[in-house]
Amino acid sequence: MKQLRKSGILAACLLAGMAPGEERRLVWQPVLEYLLKEGVTKPATSSDGSLAINPFVSYTHIGTDFGFHGPGGRYLSWENGRISLALKDTQDWAGMWHSLAGQARDGSEVMDFARAYGGAIVDKWQPRIVALLVNGQGKGRLKMEIKSPAQELLWQKEVTLTGSGNPSPVPLPCDQIRLAKFLNWTAEPGSEVSLSSVRLGFELPAMSFERYVLLSSYAKLFRCYAPVTGMVRDRAHIEQGAFESTPATGLFGLATAIMAHPSVQMVDVDFAKHVVRKIHTNVEGIATAKGLLPHFVKRMDGQLRIHPGTEYSTVDTALYSQSMLLAAQILNDSVLQKSVLDHLRKVQIRDLVLPNGAVSHGLRDDGSSLIPFSWRDWGGETALVMLMARMIDPTIKFDGMDGNGKAWQGTGFIAEIQSLLHPDFDSTTPDAVSGVNWLDARKSMLKAQKDYFPAKYPGSFAAKMGLFGLSAGEGALGTRYEVGGVDLPAQELIHPHYILMAGSVDESPKAIYDLLHRMEHAGYFTPWGLVENITADGKNYLPMFSALNACFETLGAYHLLTKSTGTEDIIHRASRDLKEIRAAMKLFYPTAVAGH
Repeated sequence: MKQLRKSGILAACLLAGMAPGEERRLVWQPVLEYLLKEGVTKPATSSDGSLAINPFVSYTHIGTDFGFHGPGGRYLSWENGRISLALKDTQDWAGMWHSLAGQARDGSEVMDFARAYGGAIVDKWQPRIVALLVNGQGKGRLKMEIKSPAQELLWQKEVTLTGSGNPSPVPLPCDQIRLAKFLNWTAEPGSEVSLSSVRLGFELPAMSFERYVLLSSYAKLFRCYAPVTGMVRDRAHIEQGAFESTPATGLFGLATAIMAHPSVQMVDVDFAKHVVRKIHTNVEGIATAKGLLPHFVKRMDGQLRIHPGTEYSTVDTALYSQSMLLAAQILNDSVLQKSVLDHLRKVQIRDLVLPNGAVSHGLRDDGSSLIPFSWRDWGGETALVMLMARMIDPTIKFDGMDGNGKAWQGTGFIAEIQSLLHPDFDSTTPDAVSGVNWLDARKSMLKAQKDYFPAKYPGSFAAKMGLFGLSAGEGALGTRYEVGGVDLPAQELIHPHYILMAGSVDESPKAIYDLLHRMEHAGYFTPWGLVENITADGKNYLPMFSALNACFETLGAYHLLTKSTGTEDIIHRASRDLKEIRAAMKLFYPTAVAGH
């Protein structure tokens, strides 16, 4: 694997007329590494003998779907990280298709090889896709094709395999491939081939690595955006409108606003203003319960409604509203700001306080059953809910949070989520609610995260590489949400979004970027950001584009960039300038002031 990356990158650099180390560099993005999660994504055999997969757990490395084609599908086998075809004694052909943007059946999403990130990211920061690398071996003819949504042929190349197994990059005419939907490979009759991966070569524009980390994180998040609903899909590879995330949608609005700010200038400002307005217009149309927004929504009968089996959530309403207020402030949109506040103040917060004096997690999907669990644990989620409650009703009385300064189970994101939005929790002054010095508590969490694998598994891949991130997100197989933490034994699943979330409290931003360089070399950091998770032994990782963690990564990357470069943090400035947030923040810091 490492040798492939090394030789492939060098060959592609020479192909593109560049020397390794120049500002414009070429990096590889897997479209799909043919990995299998045994027992979950091992393909089944359909009635005609061809392979069949479960699309819920099988997806590309670029947040799309894939499948098989051709009458020779019964000759396909998939095992040990390779797709193999034995067509020696047949006239049949077979191969695979990979959607390049969105689901295959959605023709509205395409990839422009001259503007690989697409959307509203400005041309100056757009990578170009200039090469294709197929890692395969065997003998026979392999036809590579790129097609439009209407199956029009945009590019093709026939590769003859001779058995050597040495990958050779193929140049792509990026300026001629502007509306690409499918990347296909087909083994011709008589071929015997085995493939382990297909990759695209991204020629990056000249930029610092620090800015690239921010850009790639946002590019991954942008792939989760669903233009049809104006919201953010919980996972990029699912259908638009099937499972949208309300908190991720609000955080995406904030991320888009900051990417369009003059200090960043990576997103078109008119797009940012349009999309943030569109987000709130659509969210205003969602039915609430006691004013609370649903955590997840689904489009049913043309309307966005709570996804069955999920909840109307206090913390997700807090995340959405505070993110959108900050976005409106950054974009200088007072009309939007007022609308977000008016919508927020419809929350019947007093009806959501439990008998123990703390705010409930929310309401069940029937819209009336109060969830019996409350926000009392120390950490960012509780802080955001308490801030929201004070913004709604400055006179409300509720019990405070625990004063132990420890996130539940030692879960990483809980100590950092509040600081993605507000600067106050960088203070060394103990807050007036829990009595905790938040900066010290966050630094203690970061140290515990960094120490976990060297102490528990000193010979592990994670310990040797310096990986950390016991947080929450998709499980190793991508089939359920899992929560880890430094206070739990035998933790082996790393969620690397915490690396960026905690970057702003790390004493050495350079050390964080050095780790990201190592992760890039190992294939865990690509042109579309960090992978979702990595096992501590380094044997498996999950390439899913998960929206909420993509939000955490993008905003964390922004705060890390400002710390590394010594520039003003515009998100935190917006928080200081919003009088409603300043008034609510006095709950924690009575001397909190606006402006500088």
